[in-house]
Amino acid sequence: MNVDELTRQLIGETKIDDISESYRPVVEIIGVDKFIELSDYAKGDELYFPKIENIIAPARNRRIKKEWNGYNLKQLAEKYNLTTKQISNIIKDEPMIGQMTIFDIPTE
Repeated sequence: MNVDELTRQLIGETKIDDISESYRPVVEIIGVDKFIELSDYAKGDELYFPKIENIIAPARNRRIKKEWNGYNLKQLAEKYNLTTKQISNIIKDEPMIGQMTIFDIPTE
């Protein structure tokens, strides 16, 4: 954030009570300084924050692929609160356990 000295001083004097009530829950989470930094980033535009489920989905999918043994589709679905179809979509590109690839074929 590129601000002049006066603006920097005013930012330093800004308190949570100075911020509109509708934004206070966010300020309570990240603090006044980070809220001002976020405000500067947004430049008055509204920001979209994805649901936590969407943020953590790639980590969940990596874990599912790691835990998949070829036979535990239903158990993974129950563990991660997904359907077996969702689990199948996540692991669809994973090789079957014991399946050889073209690179595994011995050449003599």
